[in-house]
Amino acid sequence: MLAVGLNYAGAAFAAEPHKAIHLKVGYASITGNRIPLWAAQDMEFFARKDLETELIFIASSSQGMPALLAGEIPIYSGSLETAAQAAAMGADLVIIASSEPTQYKLIVQPGIKSVADLKGKKVGIDRIGGASYYATRRMLERLGLRPEDVEYVQIVGGGNQRVVAFRSGMVSAVASTVERFERAGIPYHALADAMEMGIRILGNSYITTRAFRDQNRNTVQRFITALVEGTQWTKNPKNRPAVLGIVGRRLRTDDPGVLDLNYRMYVDPLSPFPYTKLEDLRRNVTDLAESNPRLRDLNVAALVDNSFIQRVQQR
Repeated sequence: MLAVGLNYAGAAFAAEPHKAIHLKVGYASITGNRIPLWAAQDMEFFARKDLETELIFIASSSQGMPALLAGEIPIYSGSLETAAQAAAMGADLVIIASSEPTQYKLIVQPGIKSVADLKGKKVGIDRIGGASYYATRRMLERLGLRPEDVEYVQIVGGGNQRVVAFRSGMVSAVASTVERFERAGIPYHALADAMEMGIRILGNSYITTRAFRDQNRNTVQRFITALVEGTQWTKNPKNRPAVLGIVGRRLRTDDPGVLDLNYRMYVDPLSPFPYTKLEDLRRNVTDLAESNPRLRDLNVAALVDNSFIQRVQQR
């Protein structure tokens, strides 16, 4: 009777469906640096970890960060800059993964052929003290231009709005990634490359609150494990056609040139384990501290938790 009872209980337990954990994940832009996140979702890496993920597009980190702090979304894929600024103001945040540095280029109007041609011209930035501002400033410095040699114009609304301003002729230059211009068919000339100059701007991190991490470690570990598996699947050359299919659907384009460019820009450089590199973070925070002195006292190491990725790598 005991054996029958145990067998019956085992069968009943096996038959009971495992309840998936619903997890909202916000992200700040529809660009190629979201490819691993999209792949983990579309290829069901999250589902295999019993996560019912809901990806929510939030136009900018200035909107996404309040949603994260209010508990509306437990994990947010947004700018390191916004996370650091919020942490300096006392928000108890932690970065659990990061993408590769943004491949900023100094994009100029086709008529501008040299650094000298840029003097006195208008340069579009997100804001003084923002990521694109420091990317622009560092590139101009390497090219031998001082801040006063150009006129900075703040363009609200993210990278797409800077592209719109460029297309209209409102500005002569912007720091941006080139796929936005390729997708829109906008003529341009790349005067400088941040990565080639050693300028590494972390543009996308996975951020959560310390409270959510501490109370939901298993959920966070499942999320990171699925993200890493999705990243490695994306990186595998044999999956290239499927990856391009995901990119095409998400970006709503079937242009082979745009798809190939996104693959080269965002898949080829992918690290199989998306660690947040402390040295890159420290450099970025040092730049940001020029406009926000509170960041000088920010404990950068305490802002980062690479342990979830480490557990995946050590399996």
